[in-house]
Amino acid sequence: MFLTEAEEMLEHHNTHTSNIVLIGDFNIQFDQPQNTDTRQTMDLLDCHDLKQHVDAPTRKTHIIDWIVTHESTDLVYDILLNDYLRSDHSAVLFSLKMAKPSKQKKRVVRRNLKEVNTDTFRAEAARRLLDPPVSSDPVRHYDSTLSTLLDEHAPAKTKLIIDRPSAPWITAEVKYAKQLRRRAERKSRTSKLVVDRQIYNKQKEHVQTLIADAKQSHYSTKICETTSAKTLFSTMNDLLGCSSASPLPNNIDPSKLSQAFSDYFHNKIQTIRDKLDKIPHQNSETPPAFTGTPFTHFQPLTLTDLEKVLKEMTLKTCDLDPLPTQLYSDCLPELLPSILKIINTSLQTGTVPNSFKTAIVKPLLKKPSLDPNTLSNYRPVSNLSFISKLLERVVLKQLNSHLLCNNLLSPLQSAYRPHHSTETALLKITNDLLLATDQAEISAVALLDLSAAFDTVDHNILLQRLRHTFGIHSTALSWFSSYLTDRYQTVSIDKLNSDPIRLECGVPQGSVLGPVLFTLYTQPLDHILDRHNDSQLHNSSSPDQSESLLSSISDTITDVQNWMTENKLQLNSNKTEAILIGTTSKLSKATSDSLQLSDSSVPLSSAVKNLGVTLDNTLSMKQHISSVSRTCYFQLRRIATIRKYLTTDATAKLVTSTILSRLDYCNSLLAGLPSSSISRLQRIQNSSARLVLRKKKRDHITPLLNQLHWLPVPARITYKINTLTYKCLHGLAPAYLSDSLSLYVPSRTLRSSADSLKLNIPHTKLKTAGQRSFSFQAPSQWNTLPLPLRQQQSLESFKSALKTFLFSK
Repeated sequence: MFLTEAEEMLEHHNTHTSNIVLIGDFNIQFDQPQNTDTRQTMDLLDCHDLKQHVDAPTRKTHIIDWIVTHESTDLVYDILLNDYLRSDHSAVLFSLKMAKPSKQKKRVVRRNLKEVNTDTFRAEAARRLLDPPVSSDPVRHYDSTLSTLLDEHAPAKTKLIIDRPSAPWITAEVKYAKQLRRRAERKSRTSKLVVDRQIYNKQKEHVQTLIADAKQSHYSTKICETTSAKTLFSTMNDLLGCSSASPLPNNIDPSKLSQAFSDYFHNKIQTIRDKLDKIPHQNSETPPAFTGTPFTHFQPLTLTDLEKVLKEMTLKTCDLDPLPTQLYSDCLPELLPSILKIINTSLQTGTVPNSFKTAIVKPLLKKPSLDPNTLSNYRPVSNLSFISKLLERVVLKQLNSHLLCNNLLSPLQSAYRPHHSTETALLKITNDLLLATDQAEISAVALLDLSAAFDTVDHNILLQRLRHTFGIHSTALSWFSSYLTDRYQTVSIDKLNSDPIRLECGVPQGSVLGPVLFTLYTQPLDHILDRHNDSQLHNSSSPDQSESLLSSISDTITDVQNWMTENKLQLNSNKTEAILIGTTSKLSKATSDSLQLSDSSVPLSSAVKNLGVTLDNTLSMKQHISSVSRTCYFQLRRIATIRKYLTTDATAKLVTSTILSRLDYCNSLLAGLPSSSISRLQRIQNSSARLVLRKKKRDHITPLLNQLHWLPVPARITYKINTLTYKCLHGLAPAYLSDSLSLYVPSRTLRSSADSLKLNIPHTKLKTAGQRSFSFQAPSQWNTLPLPLRQQQSLESFKSALKTFLFSK
């Protein structure tokens, strides 16, 4: 009863209160996690992102007096226990952090872009770019022309400002009303008359109403017009008064911080490379040579081709660009001929302009929970000029065409491929694991981590691989060689730049081509996995063969580690994880509790996180659901704090982007779970609907979901499974999923034989394993759909009809 009431109370406060402090005698022994009440209460707190802070006994030998706050806040500190009370309980004393941060002064460089006459600027840009000097570098002429023009129309000015929260919603009407309020306040204080006090109070209420209306109008309009998730989150942070910027160390002189980061990033890579050069290794087997039609040159673009590529991109500039984003967007039609000439010159000559090979690096904290004063907790993210990213995207389109036409990508490679995603990759893995569990087997899964993976890629090895394995030659290969060599990076923090550093290895993070080149660089690993009969470092066997199973995984990792050493990549053994997966009874028969590697022993985990999904050792998905719940309730509280400033449509958009997107991420993995597990996610959606429509917790939820046109969580899972099934049957899904389905062929002619779209449902043993696999769930759910629905001719028409069908059930 207590847990049920507590959960209802927390769900209510998640949509009404930004911060919670629960204190008192809970009469539950927090120090006894094996106790059923304690475990259930801890699960409840974890689900709602709550943390219990008292860590010493408060009565005899147990912790039963608790202080509970949201884990994502640091409200409580200096917790002390005192025995001066005449009680068998200790007094629990603590401090609450309530002080406002002090205002800081800082020097900024700004341009008043509002003064720029866009039409005049566009005309002048077109005129000056039309006839470049014959001997000039086209990129240098382009950059210098636009930079000079910008300085003429909006010169940069340095100002010393007080860093205070911005108020972009302030209107002229609000400013005037605040002036009247201050005037009324002064008169009231001077006259001491009741009538003047009443006038002041009335004007104060008027100002508050105007501010609330102005905030709602400004933020709701901005949210509804936003198409970028990043901009949407930034707007939300502005409303909440939170900084969107990544934290930075405060224990280093700000004027030296950029250079300190630059030295750290450079020395880290150099240390890894020096270490790898000293490790002995065996030469790995060379992958088969490319035998098809080589990729020798790039096709030049037309203006129409360039416009199509631009439509697929988000126009975003950085400090390397001559114009800010908004002005770039306004002038793009006048700039396109010059951009087209720069790109085609690069493609035809097989060279990349030097200015395109310079990156501005921003240090980004890897996780919010990490210490911001430790440099090793940051990763370098490269910011590149807009045209360089545009050029990379043009090259990538032609490279992908060559790779796909020649079937050069690994069948299990999901990154950067059409119709592939993290969800399809995880669905393939869990499908294999559930089917193995259904066959009374246990499975071993290993997750590997690389140190600075992108930054240690060897350029010579990569170029040799592009030529030998992927058939890239002549001008095309020269272009990639030019792209990789003579690259420089500068760390920039608050407009203070480090000295440029020449990069001898690596592909830039934050670039368009970098991730794809890294994927091609590591493709020979597939041959190692094939040789060991391991699929993405997981394999299965009977429980009594657990030692042999783990030994097989260990041998695979040894060969992988040898290959990585040879190819200048460092495996981070400290972050290697391993897990055995199966039913509880089968796992109890396993005789091993660790994975033995050549230089370390990796204890088996009870749960691992892979591509944002937490997989536990029985694939119950309970820990994943708890993690999703914790994150969603955190976002729900944030939106509840600013709900009064938002319209219904704006709130619905925020909830869809921050909460429903998390409920939908990889929800195909939840198919077949018991309703008791799914109900926890359904309660999140229910709370979200009540927040959007401002309804009470006792209001019936079905009409609210229908009003918002939101499918309930179970129906959303069904929608995802059937959509993936449709894609599998129409060549819109990875082969590794499509191959797990087959059309039903009856043994004799029946009335239902005319239904040629029915799928074969495989025989399974366990409801908790085989019947949860995609191989079972997909045909089972697909076959229940009406035939006209399954016969839809396009994916969009199928999705629309499917949603209508699910709402009608």
